[in-house]
Amino acid sequence: MTTTAGLDPLQSPLLAAELPGLRTALDGEAILGHVQAALRPRHAIARSTPGQATYLGGAAVVRYRLESEGDPPSAALVTGRLFADRDACARYVEERLAPLAEAARGREELDLFATPVGVVEPLCMALQVFPVDGELPTLVEATDRRRMLGVLGQALPAAGGDGLVAEDCRVELGHYGRQHRCVLRYHVDTRAAGDGARQRLLVYGKVAGDGRGALALPVTGALRQLLAQDGRWEFGVPRCLGYLPDLQLALFEAIPGVPQVAQLLKARIQGGAGGGPGGGLTLEESVEACARIAATLHTSGIGLGRSRAFGDEAAALRSGFSLVRRVSPGLGERLDAWLDLAEERAGASGALAAGFAHGDFSYTQLIFDGRHSGLVDFDTVCQAEPALDLGQFLAYLAVAARKAKAPDGPGPGTSLAGRLGARFLDAYAEAAGAARAELPHRAAVYELVSLLRLAFHSWQKLKRSRLEHVVDVLDERVPELATRR
Repeated sequence: MTTTAGLDPLQSPLLAAELPGLRTALDGEAILGHVQAALRPRHAIARSTPGQATYLGGAAVVRYRLESEGDPPSAALVTGRLFADRDACARYVEERLAPLAEAARGREELDLFATPVGVVEPLCMALQVFPVDGELPTLVEATDRRRMLGVLGQALPAAGGDGLVAEDCRVELGHYGRQHRCVLRYHVDTRAAGDGARQRLLVYGKVAGDGRGALALPVTGALRQLLAQDGRWEFGVPRCLGYLPDLQLALFEAIPGVPQVAQLLKARIQGGAGGGPGGGLTLEESVEACARIAATLHTSGIGLGRSRAFGDEAAALRSGFSLVRRVSPGLGERLDAWLDLAEERAGASGALAAGFAHGDFSYTQLIFDGRHSGLVDFDTVCQAEPALDLGQFLAYLAVAARKAKAPDGPGPGTSLAGRLGARFLDAYAEAAGAARAELPHRAAVYELVSLLRLAFHSWQKLKRSRLEHVVDVLDERVPELATRR
C-alpha cells in the first residue's frame, strides 16, 4: 500500500490560495444557497450533489445534480467553473455563456430556472445549466428536439430505415465527460410509410469540441468493410449515420452489448467463478476476444488518424506533470522519475512499426452480448505502434484488479492481472502473426505511460482513491520494468 501523503491536491496551500472558493464549491450544502441565488429556480432546490470535478490550473470545474422540491420534483445538471479572479469569470459569462443562454431561451428542460446562466461572485464561479456549455457550444442545438427530429429523419436511411418517417424524438443524456465531449441518446419514434407500423429506434450522438468526430464515418465504414471479408474475426462495429460539422455531432446506430471485463475480474477476485452472464464468455475468453479485436485493428492497413509516436505521449505527460509539481511537488517528482524510466526503456526496446490503432483501447470500449463482442468509441483512432493499445489495455486491467482487491488483504488481484495480461499478449500475437518475444518489452513501456496518464488524470479530477490504486500499481510494476533487459 502506497503512502497517501501528497496525493490530494486539495491539501495544497497553493491551490487554496489560487482558488479559495473550491472547497465551498465541493460542499453540496454550502453551495446550495449560492446556486439558488444565481439561477433563481422557480421551485426551491432540495438537494445539490457535487459530482465530477477537474482542476485545470488557474481554474476548476465542478458538476452538480440539483433536485427541486416541485410537484412533481425535477432534476437538472449544473456545471460550475471557478476562476482565479472575477474579471476572468465575468468575461467567460459574457463571451461564452450569455449567447448560449439566449439561444436556449424557451427550452422546456430549462423551465425550472429563471436563467440558465449565473455567477456566484464570492466564489468567482460561473454557472451553466445543461445543455448550456461554454466548452461545447453546439450542445444547445444538438439537444433541441425540434432541430434533431429533422436531422434524424434524414439519417434514417443510413440506419436501414428506408420508408420510415420520423415523427418524434426524445433526447436523453448518455455520458457527459468533464470537458469537450458528450454522448447523447436519441429515442426516435418512427412510422412506416406503407403500412403505418410504428417503431422506436435508438441512435447515439457524440459531440466533440475538437471536431474529432469527422473521422467516424470513414473509420467505421472501413472497419465494417474489412469485417465483411471472409476469414476475419467477427465483432460488432456500429454504423455511423453521418457527421454534422456545424453541430460537431457524429450519429451512430446502437449495437447490443455492455462492457464486462472489469465486472468479471472483480467477481473472480472476490471469490466468484468469473463466468460470463447467461452462458456468455468467461473472463479469460473475454480477454482473448479483446486481443483478437486489437489484432484485427492493427493488421487492417487502415490509414486514417493522426500520428502518435512515443515522444508525443511523453511530451504531453511532461507538460501535465509540470502542473502537478507546482501544486503537489512530492507526487510530481515521483511521476517525473517514472517518466524518465519509461523514456529510458523506450530507447532500449526499439519502436514497433506504426499502423492503425484505436488510441484508447481499454475494457470500457469493448462490449459483449452473450458470446458476441463489439468495439465502440472511435474518437481517438490514430497511427501508432501496436504497443500503444496493448499497454493501455494492460494498464486498465492492472488498475481494475487493484481496485477490486480487499483494501488491506493480499488477494489474488496482482497475480491474476499478470496471468490475464500474458494471456492477452499470447492471443494477440497469434491473431496478429506477431513475434511474441518482441511484445512484452514494448507493451510494458506503453503500459507505464498509460499508468502515468491515469495517475495524472486521477490527480487532476481530484479522485484520490483512484490515484492511490494507480500509484500502488506503479509501485509494483516499476521495479520489474527497471530490471527488464
